[in-house]
Parts: sequence; C-alpha cells; structure tokens
Amino acid sequence: MQRLEGSSPQLFVFDRPAKRPLKIYASDPMAGRTVGNRARVEVDNEPLRPGPQGRRIEVIDYDGAARRFYPPVDLDDPNVLMQGGLDPTESDPRFHQQMVYAVAMRTLENFDRALGRTLYVGQKDSKRLRLFPHAFYGANAYYDRKLNGILFGYFRADETDPGPNLPGQTVFTCLSHDIIAHEMTHAIVDRLRRFFMEPTNVDVFAFHEGFADIVALFQHFSFPDVVRDQIQKTRTDIRDKSALVDLARQFGYATGSGSALRSALDKPERKLYETVVEPHARGSILVAAVFDAFHSVYQRRIRDLIRIATGGSGQLPKGDLHPDLVNRVATEASRAAQGLLSMSIRAFDYLPPVDITFGDFVRALVTADLELSPEDEYGQRAAMIEAFRLRNIFPDGVGSLAEESLVWDSAPRGLPKLNMETQDMLQELFVGAATFSFEDVPFENAEEAQDRFQQHFTGRPNNELPSDDATGEVDAQMATALGAWADSNRAALRLQPGIPIQTRGFHTAFRVAPNGKLLIELVAQFVQTDRSRKEDLGGLPVRGGTTIVASADGRIRYVIAKPLPAPGAKPDQEPRLARQLAYVDLADSLDARTNYYGAEDFKNRMNLRMRFGKLHQGAAR
Repeated sequence: MQRLEGSSPQLFVFDRPAKRPLKIYASDPMAGRTVGNRARVEVDNEPLRPGPQGRRIEVIDYDGAARRFYPPVDLDDPNVLMQGGLDPTESDPRFHQQMVYAVAMRTLENFDRALGRTLYVGQKDSKRLRLFPHAFYGANAYYDRKLNGILFGYFRADETDPGPNLPGQTVFTCLSHDIIAHEMTHAIVDRLRRFFMEPTNVDVFAFHEGFADIVALFQHFSFPDVVRDQIQKTRTDIRDKSALVDLARQFGYATGSGSALRSALDKPERKLYETVVEPHARGSILVAAVFDAFHSVYQRRIRDLIRIATGGSGQLPKGDLHPDLVNRVATEASRAAQGLLSMSIRAFDYLPPVDITFGDFVRALVTADLELSPEDEYGQRAAMIEAFRLRNIFPDGVGSLAEESLVWDSAPRGLPKLNMETQDMLQELFVGAATFSFEDVPFENAEEAQDRFQQHFTGRPNNELPSDDATGEVDAQMATALGAWADSNRAALRLQPGIPIQTRGFHTAFRVAPNGKLLIELVAQFVQTDRSRKEDLGGLPVRGGTTIVASADGRIRYVIAKPLPAPGAKPDQEPRLARQLAYVDLADSLDARTNYYGAEDFKNRMNLRMRFGKLHQGAAR
C-alpha cells in the first residue's frame, strides 16, 4: 500500500493482491455438496483477459461437436471478483472455463515452487498453453503437442450402470480436478523432457501416466476441508476407503466401470513390474510406490500426536475424534503430501534427457532430496527406496540400495568448469532469475469430432500436421556457448565423438531448503541423435544424452548420462539398443492395428503410437 501526499485528506493506493481466490470442485460434480467439494483455491493474481487468458494459460471455449464458441468468462469483472469467482455449477460454461484455468494454474504453480523457477508450458510460437473445455464429444481428455493444448471431452453417462450419476447425464471431463491436473502434468512433463514422449522402453508411457496421477493425487491434500473430513471418517487411516486415494471418480463410474478410474492403493507384488505392460496399469505401480512412501512419512509425522491423544496406548477411543486432533493430523497429512510432491517434481532436474525408466526416477528422487534436505527428518528417502524395493524396481548400475549408492555419481574429476564466456552469461541468468528452455451435436465417431476440432484450429487435418521430429538448437548465445563447452568435453560427458550435440534446454533454479539454505544451480540437457536405425525401430531414432547440474560458480556437480549406442554397434553389444528393439516388437504384438498399417504408416508406426488421445481412449474403455 502506498500513501499519496497532498493538502487534501490522505489518499492510499492499494497494491494488487498477490493471490486471486477462485472456486472449483475439489473432486468433481458427482461429489455434490459433500464436505469440502466446493473448494476455494488461490492462484497468482495476474491481469486476465476474457477467456480467461493470462501470461501462461489461455482458455478457448470452442465446442468441437456443436461447432460454436461459448462466451468467455471475464474473471477481472468486478461482479465476479466480488464473489471470489463464479460458483461451481455444471450448467454454466463460464464456470467450466474458470475451473480449468484455476486447476491448471494451481498445478503449474506447484511445479514453479518445487523447481525454483517460473515455468512456461507453451511452444516456440506461443508461451501460452491452450485449454479447450468442450473440445469434442467423447469419453476422453488429452494433451496434444501439435495443437499446443489440452482437449477436454464430454459424454453421456452409462444408461445401465452409471454409479451415483444420473443415467445418461452429460459428464464433463473439464469439471474433474483429477483429469485437469493429470493432463496439465502431461503438458508440463513434455516441456521439461521433450523426448519422454518417445516410447523407447516399456517404462516411458507408464512414467508419463504414473507421474501425472501422482500430481493429481497429492493435490487432493491441498483442500483442508476434504482432508479433515476424511481423517475423521477413516480415524486417521487415510488408506481405508478414503476419497483421497481415488482418482477421477465421476469419470470411472460414468463409463460403467463401477469404481473410480484409478486408485493409489495396491498390494506390492514383485512380479507386477516384470509382467504388466499397459501404460496406465504399469504407471499405477509407480503411483502406489510413491503413495506408500507418503503413507510411511505421514505415519511418522503423526506418531507423537497419536501417543499424546491415546496416553501412549496407540489405540484411539471409539466415537468421533477430537476436532483439535483432526486438525493437527490433517495439517501433517497435507505437509507430508506437499513434501513428497515437491520431492517428485524436483527429481526432474536430475533425470537424463532421454529413455526414462522407473529406476532412473528412483535415483533422481534420492539425489534431489539429498541435495536440499540432507538431514531427511521424516525419512522420505528411506521410505521411497523401500516402497520401490517391495515392487522389484531397481536402478541399473548401482551396487546396493543404500542412499550413497543411489545418488547419481559426482562429475568426473578433471571436468573443467564452464568457461568464462559461459560463466558471464550464467551470472546474468542468476541475477535476472531468467528462464530459458525449449520448446449437443455429437458425431457418430468421437475421433471424427477430434480431427474436425484440430482442423478448425490448424487449417489441416491431424494427419497432415507437421512433424515434431526436427531437432534444431535454441537460437541463443547461452545455448551456443554450452554446446561448445560440451563439444570440448565429450568424453567426460559420455557423448559420442563425431555426432552433433544439441543443447535441448537450460535453466537456472533457485530453491530454499528447510534449514534456510539457498541452492542455486544451472541445469542443462545435451542430446545426440542417430537416425540410421529408424526403419528397424518403427520410425523412431536412437537418442543418447546427458544432463549436467552446475553450481553458481560454473563447477559441474553431476553428469547424468544415457550414452548414445556407438554407430554400427550390434544389439547384443548395446543393452539400450536391444531394449528399444525389444519394445518395438512388444508394441507390435499388442497393437491390433499392426497388420493393417500401410507401408508408410508401418515404417512410422512408433511415432503414430505417441498420441495421448489414442492412449487415453484405450484407458477410458
């Protein structure tokens, strides 16, 4: 607040509030007016155009089935501001627009907080990600890279088995918190690691799906009324028939499955990781492992509260729990969830740029958390390691499951610091805290609606959209300087000689540890590509790459590499190449379309399998 001086009475100019309150469904409309389902979230209070359209998110409400635009909501309208946003309702498209914007921004801000920078999710032509609340008629929602947007469908609930829904009612995927957060995470992951969309092994799509569910799941714990209600109902055992562990309940019931779409619970079985292939089912193993770790941390955090409340017996009395106990336990549950969510997101800065596996994620989790919180007060790292061990998920190339063995190796001795030119630009990045990185008229066929929708906004059918296979370098001095430094240190960075190096992304990160320590780093990704084997690999190239993590003085701390197989090497000499070839064979055997591809499509079949719309349609059925 500022005071304006003058002879008249003092005038005050109030600063714009930092946060904007908006109302949402904490779960989805099926939960109705149950405790906490009509929630209020606070997002960054940026100036908004009708849509809403802000700096990073743009909502475009075009109905691809009805072929019409709905009037955009103006969240800066004083009448809307006075009530903290529109009230939740299924009948007003303007609330649908508000809902997708609010949850998308909430998700994006969770990544900002954990990664220590402001993240833009758009592509080269626009920093804004597009959200289409009523994109098409169909039981689906998905992120589309080529459209630079997230498309939400709507559909009729099952007439014979709709669960708590009204038979035949219209179900909007854009009114599900979990679906919005899930799809938003797909877009963010694609921005952070572009090549995690290339299915080079059985874990790649599963990681995308599992990680998106992890984000949606842990955001449940940011709604205090919901958490308190579930703590009371389950008597602190949140795994016992708790709404907190279910994902996309309305969607799951509306499609006739008789349950939520997915759950965070499982019974750890070592054989599942070795036998389950379908991406959503395999991703559920990842979700269950991370949730197990969270539950261990949660129990550790409330152990003293339970001892005090029970006089040391650990047995809670019959009847309702004391409200003060419920409040304190709910607070600890929310803190534990936020801690595990931030830990999972921070791991991205410690992942290789290509060919992700669950084992890589384990190592990145441990390294990222050790860097920021070496004391590990609540045993987060130990809980994570044990949860993955119970499911037979082990990283490659480690001698044991001890923390010191799982942490990525330090940079090789003798690897020079970033050169002076790069260091000068690095200091400018740190000072400016800048960010640099890449990149009701239903159709008989839902896929036809989706294709018409894309044609409306691109001018061309989906199958004529330009390929994203090009791999140009960022046109920036820093990228050039980093590339030159990497070229002169190929051996130490485990990059192949004679093959071009592409600087695929770089950014600064500013993070504050629980003990107040400020951690400042530069993270850069280098990628090499071999296209000579594309015909054998269904149209995908072979890629290798390295992520470096440098301190503010230019000293390299970690080199996290997935080396490119040597040109001409045989599969029995290169495990990664053998694994990619084996996955192509597996994908062919599981794809009912394999024998019906034309000659050109067959050569490019692995690229055709990269569409999230296709992947999610299979899951919805």
